[in-house]
Amino acid sequence: MRERALISLAALALLGACAAGPDYKAPQTQAEPAFVMPAAAGEPASAFWRGFADPVLDALIADAVSANADVRLAQARLRELRALAGEADANQRPSLSLGAGAGRGNELGFPVDNYLNVSGAFNWELDFFGRTRRAGESAAAQVQAGEAGVLAAQRLVGAELATQYLAVRALQQRLVVAQESLANQRETQRIVKARAELGRGTPLDVARANALVESTEASLPALQGAIERSALRIATLAGRTPRATLALLAEAKPLPSLPATSAESLAVGSPAGLLERRPDIRVAERQLAAATAAIGVARADLYPRISLVGLLGFTSTRAADLFDAAGRNTKLGASLSWSALDFGRVRNRIGASEARAQAALVQWEQTVQLALEETEGALSAYTRSVQQSARLENAARESAEAARLARVRYEAGAADLLTVLDAERTALAARDALVQSQQGSLAALVAVYRALGGGWTLPA
Repeated sequence: MRERALISLAALALLGACAAGPDYKAPQTQAEPAFVMPAAAGEPASAFWRGFADPVLDALIADAVSANADVRLAQARLRELRALAGEADANQRPSLSLGAGAGRGNELGFPVDNYLNVSGAFNWELDFFGRTRRAGESAAAQVQAGEAGVLAAQRLVGAELATQYLAVRALQQRLVVAQESLANQRETQRIVKARAELGRGTPLDVARANALVESTEASLPALQGAIERSALRIATLAGRTPRATLALLAEAKPLPSLPATSAESLAVGSPAGLLERRPDIRVAERQLAAATAAIGVARADLYPRISLVGLLGFTSTRAADLFDAAGRNTKLGASLSWSALDFGRVRNRIGASEARAQAALVQWEQTVQLALEETEGALSAYTRSVQQSARLENAARESAEAARLARVRYEAGAADLLTVLDAERTALAARDALVQSQQGSLAALVAVYRALGGGWTLPA
């Protein structure tokens, strides 16, 4: 009889050598050898923001990737996943529970002696069909997805903070441009009033000069308000107080210079490298692995669960005799549970797990497609933005020279006031557009690095 039981257990062990459900194989995609937009060879720079050579930006991003609420939520989720993985791992090993009790019994209504008992129960599921093994695989994959999720949160937060920081510096430069243009316009206003007092101008000329000054002055509060709003957003992203952040950014500083003057000189790597580097793709791939392992967990319910169980207990009426052999109670055996009449529910759960795995595969494919689209779009936007900035720089230089010459000609009586005012408006608009374009180029560069993975590398 014992030999037959051993043969049965051996047969089950051989049957369970391959766990239920499909073995996971990472999905493959055919990546292009290079991006459509021209770029330099080589891997993209890590910690890309350091290329701006701005210590304030470095400090803010360092705060954001550790103190931002979204990052901390991702870290808390990761801690939860690690704890669940630890529980799944523990489920693959034997469990031991201890208990103790004391009481007073009675027999036929008459009280008897007090009693004490101590017991230990042993249980170990023999994972012949891979249920707990697949559960452990799924939990481990979820942990890896959580690790990549932290990096994904850092990528998005760091990129948004860099974009907002560049917006603050650009708005400050636009404010400087407006103030410098306002000074020129006030000088023109002074000249017009002086000429009117000498009878060489008209009230209409004075009104026009005054209108231009007032119009430019009216733009200043809007720029200051935009600076404050971006600074407050930076405070939230970096986990800093609004007051401290506003003080940190109070001093106007110029926009950082572009570390790469053209897309052709920007190292972006290959599409294949992008698919390995992007944390959101890693999240989707690991979630697919977890969903695939969960199919095995569901399919294992088609088979019986076999566990070794044991009990060792001691009962006595006196504490001194508690562990005597006379009061010992031992049991050792095996238990079997099987949902033999519940296959309809089990098969439906299997179907649901297979559908979730299929959805996870589609999610991975979509994430890959969106990543490639985002990267190509960011490279295109950066290329065109750099080209636009070069043209606007020429336009701003020529407009400033035109405004200077118009003022000289007006003072000499060779040009009318409308020519001067129009030239000054054009010069202000050209300089303002140049600053906005420069900001756009820098923001486009941030978008490129965000699309490439944000400068963070996945842990081993």
